[in-house]
Amino acid sequence: HSRFTACLPNCHRATRQAPAGFARLIANIMVMGGGIFGRAFLDAYKHAMQNGPAATRAAVSRRGGGILASEARSILNVKPDASPTEVREAYERLYAMNDPAKGGSEYLRSKIQNAHDHLEDLSSDRASKSADK
Repeated sequence: HSRFTACLPNCHRATRQAPAGFARLIANIMVMGGGIFGRAFLDAYKHAMQNGPAATRAAVSRRGGGILASEARSILNVKPDASPTEVREAYERLYAMNDPAKGGSEYLRSKIQNAHDHLEDLSSDRASKSADK
């Protein structure tokens, strides 16, 4: 017992103080990491500013809540040459399957609704263009 208590103060003192070199190393690592992070952030910001107008144009050109026709077809699981009737049937089936009262997802219902609306808009645009000719 007495040997243990005699050793305890010496052991405690040795672990209490870290070498000065270790603290300097940690400080250097933090400064270097901050510099690397800062440069990466600045590069990403410059890249975003350069591509900002192009990204805005791409977002404006998307219709139907920002969804592409290929995405809409994928959501409704219809072929690219699907008729408006096939699109409507797929929409009604998937919309009913995702009824929240039956344990479905309101999020999925909104995706299905957006997909249907987008494909319906495309269909009506094609019909009006063919009528104009």
